[in-house]
Amino acid sequence: MPIVAVLGAGALALVLTPALTASAAAKAPSCSNATLKGTYTFASGGWTVAGGSTTPFALAGVEHYDGAGNIAGVVTTSINGVIIPGTPNTGTYQINADCTGTAAFTNSGVTTHFDIYVSPDGDEFQFVGTDPGAVTSATEIRVSRR
Repeated sequence: MPIVAVLGAGALALVLTPALTASAAAKAPSCSNATLKGTYTFASGGWTVAGGSTTPFALAGVEHYDGAGNIAGVVTTSINGVIIPGTPNTGTYQINADCTGTAAFTNSGVTTHFDIYVSPDGDEFQFVGTDPGAVTSATEIRVSRR
């Protein structure tokens, strides 16, 4: 009797393995520009690095992602303690099927670039700056799907 149970369990494992593998593949994340759609809030901080000196900065704001690769919002920035309130922020983004992507934001004529990592449901994403001379990262959280 124990031999039958062992053989039965092995046969069951062989039968279920392809089904489990197919099920896991079906659950793999799949993202696109449409994954980011709605209004997101964020806060970020970091440093600019130039000529051996560093300058701290912080910023916070709200942005709308249109689901087609465009961003519009407003941001307040503090650079070494100098406050720049409520300036328009625009940008573009590209999301890959594996939920990674890139974004470029323009604020006060300065464009910054980021790698972004999106949750498959689009409710939040993390980003890290990719421009030389700046160190920054943050998380954006969706507050509205409109």
